[in-house]
Amino acid sequence: MSSYKAKDIEIALSKKGFRIHNSHHKLYRYYDGEEKTGIHTFISHGIKEYGDCLLTKMRKQLQLSKEEFADLIECPMKEEKLHEIYSERELI
Repeated sequence: MSSYKAKDIEIALSKKGFRIHNSHHKLYRYYDGEEKTGIHTFISHGIKEYGDCLLTKMRKQLQLSKEEFADLIECPMKEEKLHEIYSERELI
């Protein structure tokens, strides 16, 4: 990981089953169909680009490896694959 633009992260999360809940930060929560899960991450309204430190925290919140997280954001990972990962880990 190096850095990703906040906009790119938001677009990727939205395509993979996450829904936004706005507050003082943008909360992205993973939904299994219509069912809300405990898997979530935050995106700040003021940060335009995320570096290694914040990306590591985000990756841990999403319970993904470095490779899985990169695939999630860079979009080779499909929504079905993410669902499979979370199912196998009994997170959903």
